[in-house]
Amino acid sequence: MKSLKRSVTFWQALSINISAIIGAGIFTVSGVAAGLAGPSSVVSVVVGALIAIFTGMSFAELAHMYAREGGNYEYSREVLGSYAGYIAGFIWIIATIVSGAAVALSFGGYFCSILNIASPEIIAALLILILAIINYFGVKHSARLATILIAINIAILILFAVAGIFFVKLSNFTPFLPKGISGMLASSAFIFFAYTGFARITMLGEEIEEPKKTIPRAIILSIAISAIIYILVMFVLIGIVPYTQIDNSKSPLAQAIFYATHNSALEYTISVGAMIATINVDLAMILGLSRVVFAMARDNDLPKSLAKINKYGAPSTAILFSTIIMILAIFSISFKNIISFSNAASLTSYAIANLAAIKLAFMRRGNKRGMLFKYRYFIAIPILGFILTIMLLSFLTRLSIILTFWTLIIITFYYVLVRAERERLGIKSVYKKEKKKMNW
Repeated sequence: MKSLKRSVTFWQALSINISAIIGAGIFTVSGVAAGLAGPSSVVSVVVGALIAIFTGMSFAELAHMYAREGGNYEYSREVLGSYAGYIAGFIWIIATIVSGAAVALSFGGYFCSILNIASPEIIAALLILILAIINYFGVKHSARLATILIAINIAILILFAVAGIFFVKLSNFTPFLPKGISGMLASSAFIFFAYTGFARITMLGEEIEEPKKTIPRAIILSIAISAIIYILVMFVLIGIVPYTQIDNSKSPLAQAIFYATHNSALEYTISVGAMIATINVDLAMILGLSRVVFAMARDNDLPKSLAKINKYGAPSTAILFSTIIMILAIFSISFKNIISFSNAASLTSYAIANLAAIKLAFMRRGNKRGMLFKYRYFIAIPILGFILTIMLLSFLTRLSIILTFWTLIIITFYYVLVRAERERLGIKSVYKKEKKKMNW
């Protein structure tokens, strides 16, 4: 079997991760987050960042120990066992498919509104197809495009903040907690959607140069950069427009800047920025999704045919499979409750990652050799990460939690069937083979 190529540098890895974080989330969910918490949504952004940092440090430690393709699927499988890996991999795939389809639909909506045409679903499907073709020709091209798009994206968000800062009214920040602490935490659970891409780079463990150093640095730095930009943007957003004016807006930043400045050119620029953001996010999503599918297929947890690598060093059949599923999702889902369900699925995957980091810390407590964080009390970080992810889950909609629960039941049932079929055919688990090789 052909092997993946290590061609992604640190700066490209950082660009991919920032692209996965700073994207459609802040352009779309900021209005809903403001509606849930009012002015205290600025604090909600900080809470979301802290939770992302705790869980991000768990991912950084796991990535330092197991720098392989597949991210949390591989980490959970190595530390917690094949079933945990199966759950983590599949729940992340489902979350990515759903959120990727929703983000593409958002692009289709913006595109059609600007050109005054119909059929946003078709536009969304074409976007996914084009991005899949770029992915087919290797991760290097995707990384270069991500670098260009994220530079434009950040520039537009800074433009929003700079243009809006002169119109901030402190009166818009009172009362600061109109919905109470519970409203602020509910807003944090929702705004976390804007941070969920912080582990995307872990999916490319075998395509990154010096992954044990590059991945942890890219995770922590990308969260820090994103948090600073998000806090600034949310502060200006709340300051220039009453939160009740944007709580149901699909384009809160564009609407707010026009409300404050009455400048249609600025409104148009922010709208274009939202479209660029959706392109960037879906590029990173297809990149990460195809790699998890590839890793699971290589380990016999999905059909082996999905583990083929083309001459460009890309998992071509996994990319094709991911593209088809995401396009089908575009024509099958509605926008309602999409973000909440995606958050619930992502938080479930992150909770498993924190559990893996907790167990790893226990396993290595007498031998810190090879670990990234050698502090005696590092175990407190993944414990806090686990508690906080579960806390955020409890503040999501009841429907999203129910959907996630039944998704886990279905995945478990499928896992039992696959395991039974594997044993019937005498297929050996790659997981068991590699566990024998581990030598600490």
